[in-house]
Parts: sequence; structure tokens; C-alpha cells
Amino acid sequence: MARMSLQRRLFLGAAIWILLALATTALLLSVLFRNHLENDLARRLDADFLQLVSQFDVDGQGRLLHSVAMSDPLYQRVLSGRYWQIERDGVVSLHSRSLWDATLEPGKDTTGARVRLAGPRDAPLLAVVRNITVPNVAEPLRLTVAASLAPVDAAVAEFRRTTLIALGVLAAGLILAAALQVRLGLRPLGKLRGELATIRDSRATRLSGDYPLEVEPLVADLNSVLAHNETLIERARRQAGNLAHALKTPLSVIGNEAARLGADGQSRRAERLQHEVAAMQRHIDWHLARTRIAGQGGSRQATSVAEALARLQRTLQRLYGANGLVIDIDSPDTIRFAGEQRDLEQMLGNLMENACKWARGVVEVRVADRAASLVVQVDDDGPGLPAEQRSQAIRPGQRFDEAVPGSGLGLAIVSDLADAYTGTLRLEDAELGGLSARLTLPRAPDGS
Repeated sequence: MARMSLQRRLFLGAAIWILLALATTALLLSVLFRNHLENDLARRLDADFLQLVSQFDVDGQGRLLHSVAMSDPLYQRVLSGRYWQIERDGVVSLHSRSLWDATLEPGKDTTGARVRLAGPRDAPLLAVVRNITVPNVAEPLRLTVAASLAPVDAAVAEFRRTTLIALGVLAAGLILAAALQVRLGLRPLGKLRGELATIRDSRATRLSGDYPLEVEPLVADLNSVLAHNETLIERARRQAGNLAHALKTPLSVIGNEAARLGADGQSRRAERLQHEVAAMQRHIDWHLARTRIAGQGGSRQATSVAEALARLQRTLQRLYGANGLVIDIDSPDTIRFAGEQRDLEQMLGNLMENACKWARGVVEVRVADRAASLVVQVDDDGPGLPAEQRSQAIRPGQRFDEAVPGSGLGLAIVSDLADAYTGTLRLEDAELGGLSARLTLPRAPDGS
């Protein structure tokens, strides 16, 4: 499952919170607006109820009379949405003209309450129902004054639409502001990442610049770790150098003894000693190379690839040219390696020397430009290497033919150096029939 970035987490959290808050606000405003309209309608119904109570009368025989029209003309218009009726012993005695032949049935448990009724044509009504006692009438009368809720529903729907549009615009503005705030708030982390990249590329050794108070402790801790790491690497380099120099004298003594043995006629023992001395020297060189590049990860230098290849071509041609070996090089003069010259020459030298050892007659070296990187391809027409053995070929000390001189460290050194420069080494089949080594390295910018 892909991990979500901190910026996206903060933005989504803010956006969800804004949407939930505004949705809750819209719902709450809608409910409050409806309550306000219904309360206002109920107050008008209370006023109409008092007017109705003051208008009807009872004659001498106890009959209910209502001869004066209500002040609101809607009570006179049929099915207008404004209704009243008076019940006596559960029977409607009087009602408004607007009810026509219908009646209101508020039920027996709604007296004295603001209730909702189903009016004519099942239209929803808000009603005020109360029992009153009048002279000359033994039993109490129940009066109901009701009004249609359709205008309230229409007003609430219009209010909801307007509110949603307004809150939608507000939500868009708030989400945009949240995105900008998150981006600005996390900008110091982007700056920190950029500075770490410069340290990785050896363009700086420490983090610098002003950071917010929350980030400053992290910057200080990182600088402390970098300083400590630099101290450890320098100490390791110094110790490795001291060890290498300490071993050189015993190796020289052993080499001289091997030469004396050869001069005394013990050529087999001399060759064996010299072979072991050469292997030990290769191991020392390999470990010194690893120590030198430890923590390097890049360089501000720019080295010409064509010049390094030309020097190596002259050297290797003298060593292997007697057997008719041809070393063909095709490298543009403008391509430069973003690293130290000795590292480039050690990588290219090991690859070319390995190709010369196995080639039957031709070694081709091609250099290509790939935007921010360069690719060096070294091909030979030798026997090649099976695919299952290529991953093992770059392991230290790995050799597949003891008859060929060497310590098996050349490709391992190239792989370690390439990795230190964030490059790669790949072994493939060559078009010449042998092995093809593709070395990818960082390319120095033009003009550097």
C-alpha cells in the first residue's frame, strides 16, 4: 500500500474538517431557519385564535354562531391553506369557508399543543388546538386554527439552496487557503531536503539557513550526526592508510625474497610467492579504494572521460597489443564525469583491463550522453559470461578461470565506486560475442 505524503495528509485532514464543519453548519442553519418560520407562523395562528374566540357567540338555545369574517381573507378562500373549526362533543359545529366540505382531525391527545395535521388533500398543516369554556354551553369547545406548511417548506428549500451555494464558495476558499497554508508550512522541510541533497552530492558539509523554531532542533541534530560521521570516516581512512603503509614494507620484503628465490633457481616457489604478494596488494588497493570513497557520494570535480580513456588505451595497448589486440574507443570530447579523476581511471581501467584479458582480438569502448548521466560500454569478443554468473562476477575475490591472472577484485571495485557515485554497473551480452559492461555515472554539467 502506497504511503501518503505529509502534505497530502494535512491537506486532506483540513479539507475533510472544513467540509464536515460547513455541512453541519448548513444543516444547523436550515433547522434554525425552519424553527424560526414555524415559530413566526405559530404566533400568527395564536393571534388568529384569539380573534376567532372573540368573534363567535352562543344564542339562547345554545347554538354556536359566527357571523363576522376573519380579518385574513385566506380563511374565506376555498382550500387556501388557512383553516379554523370549532368542535362540540367531538362534532364540528362551525368551520371556515376555506375548509369547504373537509374537516380537521387533530386527535384527542393534542389539545393545548402546537401540532402537525394532515389537511385537505393531505397537505401538511401547523395547527394550534385549545379547549375553551363559554357561558350557556355545558361542555368545553375545542378550537383549531391551522395554516399550510407549504410556504415554510418552499422558503426553507430556497434558503437551503442559497446557503449551500454560499457555503460551497466559502468551502472552496477555505480549502484553497488550507492548501496554501500546508504548502507554506511545509516549505522548510522542502528546503531541508534540498540542503540534504547538496550534502549528498558533496556540495556542502553542513545544513545552513534559518528554519522555524520547530525545525531548528532537527537541523542541529542532523549537523551533529554529520560532524560525527565525518569524524568517524576520517578516522577510518587514516587507520586504513596507516595499515596499508604498514603492510607495504613486509610485502616489499616478501617480494624481494621471492626475487632471490627465483635467482637461486627456485622459480616455482618464487612465482607462488609473487602471485600471493600481488593478490595481497590487490586486496589492499581494493580496501583503500573503499575507504577513500566511503561517505563520498559525489564530487564537485569534473573529469574528461575522453582524456582518461586515451591514457588507459595507450597503457593497455602496450601491455596487450603484442598479441594483436585492438582497443577501439569512441568518446565525445564534451562529456565529463562528475567525480575525481583517479576514481574514473580506476573504474575504466579495471573494466578495460578485464576485457583485454578475455578478448580474442577486439575491445570496443563507447561513451554516450544520457542527460544528467553518462554511459560507458566496454565490449569484448571473448567467450563471454553466462547470465547466472554475472551477479557473482562483481563479488570481491570471485574468479571463474584461475588460468587468467588477477585477483577477482576488479569488477567489485568498479561496482563499489559506481555505487558511491550513485551509478550502476551491469553485465550483458556484447554484440561482439563476449561480455558487455555498462557503467552508468553522473555527468558533470556543461561548462563546469
